[in-house]
Amino acid sequence: MLRFAHTADVHLGRAFGYLGDSASAHQERLKRAFQRVFTQAQAHGCALVLIAGDLFDSPSVGREWVAFALQTIADARLPTVVIPGNHDPAERHPFRDAALPSNLHFLAETGRLRLPTLDVEIVACPAGDAVRWETALRRDPHGAPLQLALTHGSMPAAGIQGAIQPAWIGASGLDYVALGDWHSPQEWTQGQTVCWYSGAPEMILPRQRLPATMCLVDLQQGQPARVSHLPTGEARYPDSAPDGILTCDVSPYRDAQGLLHDLSAMLTPETVATIRLVGRWNADEPLDAATLAEYLQPRCLWLEVQPAYQAGELTPRTPFEDLLTQLAQAYESRAPQDAALYREAAQLSLYLLRGGRL
Repeated sequence: MLRFAHTADVHLGRAFGYLGDSASAHQERLKRAFQRVFTQAQAHGCALVLIAGDLFDSPSVGREWVAFALQTIADARLPTVVIPGNHDPAERHPFRDAALPSNLHFLAETGRLRLPTLDVEIVACPAGDAVRWETALRRDPHGAPLQLALTHGSMPAAGIQGAIQPAWIGASGLDYVALGDWHSPQEWTQGQTVCWYSGAPEMILPRQRLPATMCLVDLQQGQPARVSHLPTGEARYPDSAPDGILTCDVSPYRDAQGLLHDLSAMLTPETVATIRLVGRWNADEPLDAATLAEYLQPRCLWLEVQPAYQAGELTPRTPFEDLLTQLAQAYESRAPQDAALYREAAQLSLYLLRGGRL
């Protein structure tokens, strides 16, 4: 039996500009996630690590990122196979001119690599060479007992034709196909050939599935591959929101401070969340989603606030607000056909006077 680790889309060197002040801390999480791939592989007795492209976010990442990747791979002492992705293409890949450790196999072109000591043969299908993949994805009847592929590209999806066709997987006769390109794990098993996107080992974009994981694969000749998923990333959804959507009923709150206090208690520096506000807001002060997001963002890794609540009717609190409301009522009495418009205008005016934003 062969046990190996499968990961992809690490994106070392990514700037994470959309995270603002949290970007540098998340770059460190990314480093730890990459190291965790190898510590998990060692802890679970893996004999091999596969990285299916986009190890680096671009060909021009800083030298410190390249040195970090090489040192991490060398320190693990596990045979490691890397192919280029669309972010780190073969012709400009940072490994092209680097001194590689002896346990690292960098496969820049479509082809086959045999590791006799492990009884395994690997078909490399790097990004940018898709015209050769269909013929390359084939079991060699004279090859190693265990045969798998390492491929970076997209399967067909809504509005996307895809560089890979599922039929190629089913016809390949291979034991396993390790995919890279999609940041969330997803299965594409066809027939007897087990096939997975491993997903990125840490959050690259907030819409991917969290926590991020790697694939742990067991291969035994004549049997379907068995795949399990090990957590590698630190970015998390809130404990009370396993799908990342935190629904909050604003009806019980009488001021924004109470709401902010309770929402803040659910957040940590690793939290990624969509906060959906529902119910009826009955407080006198306006509830502004943008203001909530500005206050809460520094308390977490990433969030968005979705206003899906209804605003309660505002009543005048000052002489000026009384006068404005009376004026709207006067216009309403003169033009009953536009009554709803004047009432809405009065409510909007009170909302803006109290600090609300459009």
